[in-house]
Amino acid sequence: MDDELTVRALRLLAAHYRARASVLEAEAAALRLGTSVRRFLDLLTEAEAREIAGHPDLAELNVLLNALYERPRDEPAP
Repeated sequence: MDDELTVRALRLLAAHYRARASVLEAEAAALRLGTSVRRFLDLLTEAEAREIAGHPDLAELNVLLNALYERPRDEPAP
């Protein structure tokens, strides 16, 4: 009788460890995805900057929009 309880307890413990391993695998995958998305956005931003720099009209428009929407450095945040 005692052996049966031990076997059941060990199987439950093994199932718990398998479940925990699955959770950790999912967390690792999410972390890798976040890193990949961040790298993709960095590359996209670099590509956009090169595209804007390659077209003088877009570069001028970008400067004008930045001046319009960015607050001066000496102005405090609201």
